[in-house]
Amino acid sequence: MIAIIGGGVIGCAVAWELSKEHGDVFLFERNPGITTGENQSTRNSGVIHSGIYYDQETRPLKAGLCVEGNRLLYDFCKEHRVPAVKTGKMVAAANQEEDEVLDFYQEQGRKNLVHGLEKISGTKVQKLEPNVRAHSALLVPSAGIVDPPTLVYRLHTLASRNGAQFVTGTEITGLAEDGRFIRLEIRYPDGKRDSIAAEIVINAAGIDADSVARFFNEDSPYELDPIRGETYKFYGHRRPTLRLRRMNIYPTPTVVDTPSGRHFTVGIHLTPTFESFEYPASIGSTVTVGPKLVPAENRQNAAGPTVAAEVFARAVRPFLPDIKKEDLAWHQSGLQARLKKHPDFVFVHEEAAPNLIHLLGIDSPGLTASLAVAKRAKSMVEEVI
Repeated sequence: MIAIIGGGVIGCAVAWELSKEHGDVFLFERNPGITTGENQSTRNSGVIHSGIYYDQETRPLKAGLCVEGNRLLYDFCKEHRVPAVKTGKMVAAANQEEDEVLDFYQEQGRKNLVHGLEKISGTKVQKLEPNVRAHSALLVPSAGIVDPPTLVYRLHTLASRNGAQFVTGTEITGLAEDGRFIRLEIRYPDGKRDSIAAEIVINAAGIDADSVARFFNEDSPYELDPIRGETYKFYGHRRPTLRLRRMNIYPTPTVVDTPSGRHFTVGIHLTPTFESFEYPASIGSTVTVGPKLVPAENRQNAAGPTVAAEVFARAVRPFLPDIKKEDLAWHQSGLQARLKKHPDFVFVHEEAAPNLIHLLGIDSPGLTASLAVAKRAKSMVEEVI
């Protein structure tokens, strides 16, 4: 038996990948459903990233798996009719100083084998997106958007067809070595408890993956750095000067301060959304603004905004000058599975039990990289079978 802990996009992708060749794949999810929008996977902007932001020195997994995952994800969405559009993206520079930052990310993208990057003038920016203003911009053709709930649903369905079993409403409360097995302690919604043994356990528990790791090893060095992303939205059809044609619009990257240090962030950006979730997908007039990353006191996601709409309007006004705070409506928030002192994904076999595999720190670009991550997890499983 192979047990996967966590029913987000990573867990479902791993379940699908493993179920192609392995029987007895079980996924355990504490929420009552896999596709009900309760996981980190369905609380993000749905951007398909290209891979320009991640350096090979400190974030090699993000760099490689984002580029590989970008290709795999578009192919998957086409084959399995998941709403996805290669919208392209512009990273907008407001002045000459920011223009030089674009050069850095263009070169880094080339090193990461991101194809088609082009620095364009402010005039061309306006031709592509008439309501956007910039001194210059980095054009990233391979960026796009996908509908995360549909993606998770399709992975769940495909894995189920292959025989994978999804056990929802089930919380893992403990892990222990049991000979050549890993024993999982389970608590059901009615409070009843159970214990099962698995030959392989994959910890893909998202923001709780560090806690799951400590079930087995209380001295695990990995700890969540709670970061909350808040997002607003506006309706482009309400005012012609707000509407986007189709592209993601990003500022030049910035940093966010947290109690554990300074972190890289791509900044508050504009992301188009779908008109409907029919296939093939079409772009609608609603645009999300964000996320803005703020430190969180704990891993409980708050229901509403903690940052005022004016902060978001001010952040995007340099490249969308007609935006007003009154245009913005609250959209959503979500926690990221970022680790303290670990800027990259962390994929490790538990030292004392190699058949316990941890997939930790999968924040952005985890959605984009999900299918590539699943292939990496499969190779880790095959190392210990």
